[in-house]
Amino acid sequence: MQTNQHSSQNLDQGLHQDSSQSTSLHQSSSIKIAGSTQSAASDPVSKTGHSTKPQIDTFTEPPPQKVSLEAAPPIEVCSKMPPHEFPVDLAEQWLSWQCRAISGIIRGAIYFPSEQGSISSAIAVWPTKGDVESQLLIVANEALADSQPVERAKLAYGPKNNRTCDVVACPLLVDKKLVAVVSVMMSARSESQRQVVLRILTWGGQWIKTLLQQVVETQQKNNIFSLTLATVVLRHSSSQVAAIDMANRLADQFGCERVSIGFRQGLPIRLQALSHVATFDGRTQLVRKIEAAMEESVDQVSLIVLPDESKSNSVIDRAHVELANGGAISTHPLPGRRGFIGAITFERGSNQPFTEDELIICQRLVQFIGPALELKQLDERSVWSKGAEDILRRVSTVFGKAYLKLKIVLAVIMVLMIAAAVFDGEYKITAPASVESSIRQVLVAPQNGYVKESLVQAGDLVKKDQLMALLDDRNLQLELRKWQSERNKIEKVYQEALAKHDRIELGIQSAQLQQVNAELLLVKEKIAHTQLRAPFDGVVINGDLTQSLGAPVEIGQTLFEVAPLDSYQVVLEVDDHNMAGLKAGITGKLIIAALPNDSFSVSINQVIPIAISKGSRNFFRVEASLAEHQSQLLPGMRGVAKLEMGERKILWIWTHSLIDRLRLWLWSVGL
Repeated sequence: MQTNQHSSQNLDQGLHQDSSQSTSLHQSSSIKIAGSTQSAASDPVSKTGHSTKPQIDTFTEPPPQKVSLEAAPPIEVCSKMPPHEFPVDLAEQWLSWQCRAISGIIRGAIYFPSEQGSISSAIAVWPTKGDVESQLLIVANEALADSQPVERAKLAYGPKNNRTCDVVACPLLVDKKLVAVVSVMMSARSESQRQVVLRILTWGGQWIKTLLQQVVETQQKNNIFSLTLATVVLRHSSSQVAAIDMANRLADQFGCERVSIGFRQGLPIRLQALSHVATFDGRTQLVRKIEAAMEESVDQVSLIVLPDESKSNSVIDRAHVELANGGAISTHPLPGRRGFIGAITFERGSNQPFTEDELIICQRLVQFIGPALELKQLDERSVWSKGAEDILRRVSTVFGKAYLKLKIVLAVIMVLMIAAAVFDGEYKITAPASVESSIRQVLVAPQNGYVKESLVQAGDLVKKDQLMALLDDRNLQLELRKWQSERNKIEKVYQEALAKHDRIELGIQSAQLQQVNAELLLVKEKIAHTQLRAPFDGVVINGDLTQSLGAPVEIGQTLFEVAPLDSYQVVLEVDDHNMAGLKAGITGKLIIAALPNDSFSVSINQVIPIAISKGSRNFFRVEASLAEHQSQLLPGMRGVAKLEMGERKILWIWTHSLIDRLRLWLWSVGL
């Protein structure tokens, strides 16, 4: 019982200590704050007849009521946030409270269960420095698996496991839903003491729902005041009147003696609104001090606060020290679409310094106030001012830094187009070309027969009278023997008639002998024609009988084509769109695919005025001659020829083909 009482007293003491703190959730904020230890009271506002500021409009609605604002944590919590969502900052703060309230706590951790029903890493640890002991995770997993508190005594821990401790873990429930598992490591104690620690953790779990609800309420209060300021901006037709109304509400909300709003006009900032002051003279010393403080904050792009509890010296605060005169002051730059458009200055007495929570809330409000007032100012401009800005915006879009690479590319293209329209270039027509022989000798089958042997094929060089192929002559040889036998027979009869001096028989046999000799001569001629020989030195450009041995041939059938080696011509296939201006005498260059490093000069001899359709192309046959004999060229070689048509504008050379086709298409559709 003494142990239980002692633990309960520690808990009560911890709770009493925490209750003295604000229940609002604090968050860290990286804000530059200028330091000063001086104090002063605010100067009275000078009201003169030289006012240039309009009075605030009157409204029929009741006066605004002050809304209590608190700094919310940096998490988004809506009013309908489920209670089982456990923010990390809240988990860290709750764990710190519990571990400080219980004596002998070595380390604590909170784990969030995954969808698979397991836990792996802690979302909050206490103390924040050092490694989380594995014993905490093991016991937490046991508590999660059993869905009830678990305690383990005398567990070894430490670098060499030379220490012992007790570990307890219990699930944290909100509205009967598991939100986390807390596990703490403490010095060794009795079972009853461990049970007390578990009860303390269980009771502490009941605070979670209340803390979550406080987060929601805090966010709601901030949202209500933000909506109020938004309504102020939308209601008023003038940005200056809206600024005055906004300054009044901010002063009432934060208990400030004075709230000032200034807008940048060119380089300097000019005061536009003072809280609870309808008119003021911009030439007074107080107004000049406020404007100087605003410029000091905007120029350094920093929030400047006096007094500075952090003693920060990272910013210059001379103007603020002079304006505050010992009081509390904070200046927030107003962000806009194109930089900072002004600033808001809050002023209090020396006994009311700005807390960190208040600065955070003000900083959030400023993020909304700046763009809202800027939109109101932009809407108030005249038509001429809006038009001028639109023109400047478009000009800056063209000549500014935006899309710089694209603009450079477009500028280069424009320069090239202008240069192409001014300067001339050589206009050339490109066409496929092939080398052909100017003379072709065709070797045909002299009579019907069969291919016996082929000695050459297309591409082979041949000499004059070189044997190229043989036709089967067996039938002719038989016919030759037949007629030879017939001649021998007739000669024998002729000799008998000669011996008998039979003139009539001699005449008959003489005539028959002449007939047989003629037949013999014909057969021998046919046998000689079975040997196909080259008519001159040249190259075989067509014909290959190696795959047709034994095949029948008919009289007049083409077997070979032979071309001489010293007489070539170039045939160009010129597209019909490029025929304009093409005539004999035009020169050009030819490059053969087999000889890409050599170019050959050609000159047009004749344009055949007959269009040829091949595939999807329509072209004309143009014959050209080579300037000089080229031994490396062979008939059948293909390449590309470029004909020189004279000088034209470079832009015309690039675009004439497209323009001509477009004109033809427009004419075809009736335009």
